Amino acid sequence: MPKSIWSVVVFLGLVVPSGRAADAVMTEWKDVKGGRFKGEPVEAMGPLMLFRTGGTTSKFLPMRAFSPEDCVRFHEATAGRPPRAAKWSEAQGKTSSEFIGRLMRVESGKLKEVDLTKLPEPELFIVLFRSRQSGGSWRLFDNLAPFLSRIQRVYPGRVASVVMSTWDSGFDARALPANRAWNIVDPKKQSDMKLLSRFVPGGGFVMMLMTREGVPLFGGPANEVVDLMRFVDGVSNMLWQLNPANPRTARDRAHYLGAVRPREFAHSRAEPLLLADLFRLEGLRQNGIARIEAKLAVAADGAVGTVELLPGSEMPGAVKAPIAEALRKMALFVPAIENGVPVPGHYTYSVKVGPPDAQLAADAAWINGEARVDLPFKSWLVLKAIQVPEQSFSKVASVGADGTLMMQTVKAGTGKGISKASQTNSFNSDWFEDNGGAGTVRPTAGEKLTIDGAKLTWKKMNPEEGLVDFMDGASNGDLDYCVGYAWTEIDVANDTDAWLGVGSDDGMKLWLNGEMAVDRWIDRPSRLDDDVVPLRLKKGKNQFLLKIQNVKGQWSFTARLRVRGT
Repeated sequence: MPKSIWSVVVFLGLVVPSGRAADAVMTEWKDVKGGRFKGEPVEAMGPLMLFRTGGTTSKFLPMRAFSPEDCVRFHEATAGRPPRAAKWSEAQGKTSSEFIGRLMRVESGKLKEVDLTKLPEPELFIVLFRSRQSGGSWRLFDNLAPFLSRIQRVYPGRVASVVMSTWDSGFDARALPANRAWNIVDPKKQSDMKLLSRFVPGGGFVMMLMTREGVPLFGGPANEVVDLMRFVDGVSNMLWQLNPANPRTARDRAHYLGAVRPREFAHSRAEPLLLADLFRLEGLRQNGIARIEAKLAVAADGAVGTVELLPGSEMPGAVKAPIAEALRKMALFVPAIENGVPVPGHYTYSVKVGPPDAQLAADAAWINGEARVDLPFKSWLVLKAIQVPEQSFSKVASVGADGTLMMQTVKAGTGKGISKASQTNSFNSDWFEDNGGAGTVRPTAGEKLTIDGAKLTWKKMNPEEGLVDFMDGASNGDLDYCVGYAWTEIDVANDTDAWLGVGSDDGMKLWLNGEMAVDRWIDRPSRLDDDVVPLRLKKGKNQFLLKIQNVKGQWSFTARLRVRGT
């Protein structure tokens, strides 16, 4: 993922002119490195100052790239922008307001208007442009759906996705994958959208992230899933940059707020502002901390003096002193302001540790920057295909501790297909039982193995952008009702947290270092990062064994691994 946001200029690759916006007021700006440009100040978001530089172009730089005087000038130029509305139906943002009365969803095969009175105004939009002629775009939509759902879990109400038509033709919204509720601009009303019409490409499939004020942040055309992967990762990185909880951006915000707050509160008072949270909830939870309530004395230079833990705090006595010391030493504040002058003040710090939500924590880590370092799977050893017996079971006698079904009344050889019970039994069977069990698998390329009477060979396969295709040139139908395995190793320097973004067609089991980590019987296509699985890697070599069961049609999986960054 990108590590720097210094002097980023957006290039969208759109086939529309990038002429100046009709209402833009372009002024001269200079960053601290001496770079000069003309732009219209739009808004400050996270650690960035955003400028519109043309009808479809923008520029955004870190706040520390500007002098305090230019921070004040930027603040004064954007002070009249309307705040984010509690209801989308009342939004005044240049982009968000254009969607009012024009958004539809497919319900029972018909397009119906979206009720925006029940939704907050989004801060950001992921806009997807699709034409009738972009035939493969349904696959891109399908792969994008898990990411869009993950964003809603991590940033509820803050990011909205919208589908628009390209100029070459409209499209049938009912043809979109049914794996989520897509917001679709009514094609009959799209041409009335003054700002967004500038971004509509002539054709193809184009993805774009933009602000509620119409500033494009990231995007471009997509033809393959690898293009989608780059977009997803770029958007994730941008969301993390804009997240107020990101400690890496606190000093940029301190620079900007330190410049503008004396002017903003020249005749009033404002209390200190905490620029980033200090604690990971999981770390607090592991130390038995349920709640922190504290009163902090903040000096005129932003330094924390005394810290008083309040009676509402719920934590073991042994951690009270370390928590108070962490607040004193690590909390980063901009000080209180009174009549334009920094003064001492007080800040009440409050955090409640709720019950653990492992999936939400994994989704947040994947999007929010904890999972920062990619460890690519360079190759896999693949063993296939183990055929599911063509049997129809009429009754389950018992279920073993490992989920294996013991059946009664077997009728075989009908030639009419494979029963669901037979598929489930095959999925839960340990096909390596005669060789020590799945947890002991350590294959080598070319190694031969006999499973259920079939002679199979471990074959090396290199993934294409994370995708391993079990079909390997076979036609649809040739490998229906099959089981396959894929094995690889990853070497790490130290014990570390890790996350696996994985999709499978169809059911999937995962063993990490011989221990079961995922057991999911499901009928689905392979999608990018359909599941994000938290893992713990040990120092040295770590073995991954995947079991993928195909029901019908395509047969593959996609996997990419990330570890915690420093």
